[in-house]
Amino acid sequence: MAATKVLLAAVRSFADAVAEKSAALPASPEEQLRGPFEVLLAAVAAEFGIRATCTGEAPLPNRLGRPDFAVSIDSALAGYVELKAPGTSADRQRFRGRNREQFKRFAAIPNILYGDGNEWALYRDGVRVGSVVKLAGDVRGGADAVRERGAQQLGALFREFLGWRPLLPQDARGRIDLKAFAALLAPLCRLLRDDVAEALGNGAALSMLAEDWRHLLFPDATDAQFADAYAQTVTFALLLGRAEGADPLNLATAQEALAARHSLLSRALQVLTDPNARSEMAASLALLQRVLAVVPPALLDTVRDPWLYFYEDFLAAYDPKLRKDAGVYYTPVEVVRAQVRLVDALLVNPLGRPLGFADRDVTTLDPAVGTGTYLLGIVEHALARVADSRGAG
Repeated sequence: MAATKVLLAAVRSFADAVAEKSAALPASPEEQLRGPFEVLLAAVAAEFGIRATCTGEAPLPNRLGRPDFAVSIDSALAGYVELKAPGTSADRQRFRGRNREQFKRFAAIPNILYGDGNEWALYRDGVRVGSVVKLAGDVRGGADAVRERGAQQLGALFREFLGWRPLLPQDARGRIDLKAFAALLAPLCRLLRDDVAEALGNGAALSMLAEDWRHLLFPDATDAQFADAYAQTVTFALLLGRAEGADPLNLATAQEALAARHSLLSRALQVLTDPNARSEMAASLALLQRVLAVVPPALLDTVRDPWLYFYEDFLAAYDPKLRKDAGVYYTPVEVVRAQVRLVDALLVNPLGRPLGFADRDVTTLDPAVGTGTYLLGIVEHALARVADSRGAG
């Protein structure tokens, strides 16, 4: 009963604060919710024994932008909050125009709370969790809009929101399902790509990076191609940094973990995420780091040739057209081994190279190396032939 009274008082105080701001300030309706919402969330979280911190995002003119708040618990990202003008609704089925387009982007976020003051809804990966919570009246009229039942429902919704934790998908035997993980990671990479593309269109700091990228690497790259390359490079640099032991995972620890064995990728991550550029995609970067942080550092050591399979699955979920255009299709190991054996036999007879691929006169080139399936097959076959002819060593 005491908890119910605390929740009821907190939600009514929120409504009174919104009403006061609505009457006194000429600011946009969304802005009139921001301050009162921060107080409300802190009060509800404290009632559940949680210390939640809201970090506000500045609105960006003419951009779909970022969610209004990032919410952290013990310095770990818990989710995002998007506030709408009272009367807009929190039900995605009622969104129109810009709100509908914005929701399509935010659908990649695994935990986001929508609210217009009167209605509240929680979405995970674009799917609503539970029902839309509706208060009895309009919060712009003050505390009379709030009844006990609505306060209880809103408290339960906030608790569900604050309780989110990223989870790695597992198969029936309790092992990580890499294909499902690729499908989980792909929309987060798209979210980062879209943030980069939008920032480029607004003359942001990223424009200078894009020009350097074109000047040094790909002179014909469009902004869309740069945004795609940027997002994929950062995503896989963070993932590989985690696999190399970055803990806790952030940009600095990932760069350090990559420096010893992957110095080029470490440098690329450092350049692509300098502070000026980073501010343009803070939300999507933070989300990537939070999700990838739950990957066990030694995970990829337990899976045979994980990258050979993973990138195809990732690209199929991330951008099927790009996958088709780039020809990223994994060739089954059995097919690779059969083709390697056939070519090796031709090298031995009739071409007279007794060690086949391992012969010093043979040079192997793979102009479409991709994830290196064929080169790996050739190396393994060559090592086996050398061992057969000259003994292990």
